[in-house]
Amino acid sequence: MNILIVGDIYSKLGRASFEANLNKIKQERNINFVIVNGENTSHGKGLNENHYKWYMEHGVNVITLGNHSYHNRSIFRFIDSVNNLVRPYNLPSTCAGKGYCVINYNNIKICVFQLMGQVFMNNDTLSSPFACLDEILENVKADIYLCDFHGEATSEKVAFGYYADSKINAVFGTHTHVPTCDERILKGGTAYITDIGMTGPLDGVIGTKASIIVDRFVNKSQNVFEPEDTGDSQFNAIILEIDEKTFKTVSIERINIVDKRKK
Repeated sequence: MNILIVGDIYSKLGRASFEANLNKIKQERNINFVIVNGENTSHGKGLNENHYKWYMEHGVNVITLGNHSYHNRSIFRFIDSVNNLVRPYNLPSTCAGKGYCVINYNNIKICVFQLMGQVFMNNDTLSSPFACLDEILENVKADIYLCDFHGEATSEKVAFGYYADSKINAVFGTHTHVPTCDERILKGGTAYITDIGMTGPLDGVIGTKASIIVDRFVNKSQNVFEPEDTGDSQFNAIILEIDEKTFKTVSIERINIVDKRKK
């Protein structure tokens, strides 16, 4: 089976790029299952209910979140009532939502879970993602296990990949919005990439208008972030191929598409 996993979809241009490329990729690559990181979908921070429904209309199977899980407060109206929306598992158990989901696809149980890095993430409530991986594997039964590791530090992500190797099918990094070119199958059979990247503005600084971020660095300003909603866009994703009989990961391929602005 072929699984498409789309990197952080950011605001208006991210939604447009996702919509423009999804069907073509699904048809050309025989995609069976779609996962997106959606924590930046609604104006760059958070996910509202209309955009959740929009993903469902486009055939998305699972949405993962991250450190912006609760930044759009309307998510509290629906996060506990849906079974395919995943926030970081290593947040306190009292937090709204679920840290994993198990989706039955053609009698194959696919577990998608998210863990958030502890390095540079400014969240003292996080449990160890390494210990939480073991906890999930001990308590959640599935045929295929896929982990969205939402983290800032590349060293932490790489270390987690080695720790997870042979235990799960794939570790795919999100959060930095910058794609890395280290996709590979590790020695134990786990597919790994440090960061898928972002589906959203090609210009700007990781989704935000460049002038705002430059001013913050140069003049120490505290201007409010505003998404870059004009110009060229990018579609960053990976495709995993998994053998439906052995449940072993066969390959990982990185996708990068640039959509030029119409003149």
